[in-house]
Amino acid sequence: MSIETLTLKVYGMTCQGCESSVHNALKELSGVQDVEVNRLLEQAVVTYDDELLDKVQIINAVEDAGFSTT
Repeated sequence: MSIETLTLKVYGMTCQGCESSVHNALKELSGVQDVEVNRLLEQAVVTYDDELLDKVQIINAVEDAGFSTT
């Protein structure tokens, strides 16, 4: 088990509901230990086990929830 932390810029969050959508999408991923989402800072900080999950999967989860990371 190797715990990593990834800080992502997340664009398009305009309300608490958006923040919750990103948070929930990330918490559903197997291997995620902790998630902090802040729409005012436009970021998500994800702590995860990199043996179960990789950065691409995390980015895809955010984008699948309807938000941009680039």
